[in-house]
Amino acid sequence: MLILVAALAVTALSRAKDQTPPWAKVSPEQEEAANKLGVPVAIENSVGMRFVLIPPGKFMMGSRDPAAEVARRCAMPNAQPGWFADEHPCHEVTLSSAFYLTIHEVTQGSYGAVVNPKSDQPTVKKIPEDLPDGFNGADHPVVKVAWNDAEKFCKILNAQAGEKGREYALPTEAQWEYACRAGTATPFSFGETLSTDQANYHGGYTYGDGRKGVYREKPLPVGSLPPNAWGLYDMHGNVSEWCADFYGEYGSPAESDPQGPAKGDSHVLRGGSWRSYPGACRCACRLGAGDASLKIGFRVRCAIPTK
Repeated sequence: MLILVAALAVTALSRAKDQTPPWAKVSPEQEEAANKLGVPVAIENSVGMRFVLIPPGKFMMGSRDPAAEVARRCAMPNAQPGWFADEHPCHEVTLSSAFYLTIHEVTQGSYGAVVNPKSDQPTVKKIPEDLPDGFNGADHPVVKVAWNDAEKFCKILNAQAGEKGREYALPTEAQWEYACRAGTATPFSFGETLSTDQANYHGGYTYGDGRKGVYREKPLPVGSLPPNAWGLYDMHGNVSEWCADFYGEYGSPAESDPQGPAKGDSHVLRGGSWRSYPGACRCACRLGAGDASLKIGFRVRCAIPTK
């Protein structure tokens, strides 16, 4: 009997792998969760946005290391421990439901297709307004979008006929960090430090035992560098990403499906950007912002459709 059950499990997992599109670099854990839920492990929507399944689970949210230690590892003369105090306390968070997340930031092509679908431009440029050379292109992340712009994008996408039954939104801060970590507990999903072969940030700075690298001075086309273990690209660097939450202090030591403060003066940014020092690209690093800039974009969450 045990042999039969094991054989059925292997068959189901093999079936999930066979149904995984070649662009989805997912883990066995994601395939197992998809099979259990009876949903695809990866989906592509009507405007070509690609998503992978993020399984439910528990993780430790926030910085593993004290703020003073993070400041020391940042190796910057002006790095202050107070910058990182908001990453504490490190606390257990439970995410009770699986969800889909775009494999990379929303591109200018996708943004234009949703916000300005009647555009006759073969490639969407200068979205949402004129951008410097090297910043525009259909495969580049959309930048200079305020939080309200990102929210509006999700609302328009939800209203499109081709998206019936799907619910799009910005990820919560907890969902974002959980997906960024992809099962890891280190400062970066790649380990204790970061290199410019793994992420696009200001390579003139280091974190911990890391080495200096290139400073590209602009965003790269999405997916140019390796994904994390859950097939998500650019979770560190490239552009900072809006989350759904207002920015505020962490709540209780243990939380389930946290939504962040009910109100606030700014919203949470995660991930760091092409201009950031590597310490700002850590999984736990969080900032509050209210304005759009050339450093800010976003990615989108999609809820599992209800049967």
